[in-house]
Amino acid sequence: MKSNSAFACSIIAIAFTAAASARAGEIPIDISGLVNAPWTYQLTNGSGFPTGNQNFGGVPFSIPVGPNNWWSALLATDGGPGTATLTIPVGVTGVTSAFTLLNTECGQPGPAAYLFVTFKWSNGATATQQLVGDVNVRDYNNDGCADAINNTSTTQIWTNGLGQRLDRQEYILPAASTSEVLTSVTITDTGNDYFSRAIFSSLTVSTCQAYVTETIAISSSKIVYDKGLKLYLQEVTLTNTGTTAVNGPLFFILEDLPSGVTLVNKSAATACFAPIGSRYVVALPEGSALAPNTTVAVRLGFSDLSGAAITYTPLAAGSLGGTP
Repeated sequence: MKSNSAFACSIIAIAFTAAASARAGEIPIDISGLVNAPWTYQLTNGSGFPTGNQNFGGVPFSIPVGPNNWWSALLATDGGPGTATLTIPVGVTGVTSAFTLLNTECGQPGPAAYLFVTFKWSNGATATQQLVGDVNVRDYNNDGCADAINNTSTTQIWTNGLGQRLDRQEYILPAASTSEVLTSVTITDTGNDYFSRAIFSSLTVSTCQAYVTETIAISSSKIVYDKGLKLYLQEVTLTNTGTTAVNGPLFFILEDLPSGVTLVNKSAATACFAPIGSRYVVALPEGSALAPNTTVAVRLGFSDLSGAAITYTPLAAGSLGGTP
């Protein structure tokens, strides 16, 4: 057997920084008219922070290019006490989930929350998510404030290797509101100078009937060639690292598979997750569940008559009533 080791074995703790592909159902919201600070403002090594169209963990984002790149709750209150609020117009119907790039300048550990994200719909309904330090939000700088995240609903998506990072939050929105227009998202910071104070740089909403499963860790074996089958084979393992079961169906998506490589498994093409047309397989069928700390294995077969390196970007997705 010969091996093809060009595939990256795990997506855990890897920040994908390639330019975002256009997605049918994932919509970066333009916040360029709302930001009030450049990356270099009070952010150590801020000049290295990303801007423009980005793709972090399979989700496209649009970070303002400049002169300002992010919204500073500290600047919004002139560096003093008081509540800082930013309302972002959205105007998208059928939003099922959303993502923010959000950190704090000096995150405070829970259990109290000082930072809140509120979703508002055209029928007047609202839903508010608390962001608690050391749980689902933390300091951008690894400096001894609140420095932990749960690595489920909140994951690290970028680091400059010098102690600075950006984190992504995922919000699964109430199913009862998905037929309405999501009119706005409001960020509310009730902190003070050197006490919380939001660093917000991007919002993406999704109308996909599937969502990125943050609690699913992906690992894989090397790709090896089977002379008898004349196929390249690989086993991918999906592990539920969360504290609650993930209900099926659970999808494993192979993004950016080279055109000369064919996945021989029974599969379908994505209609929502980009790049549109990426192949995906059902890793866990509808009606079943993946309990915490348990795994499911997906055995893949590839035909590669072109001789191209077998590479792809792995992504796991759960269902909100549909496919990716």
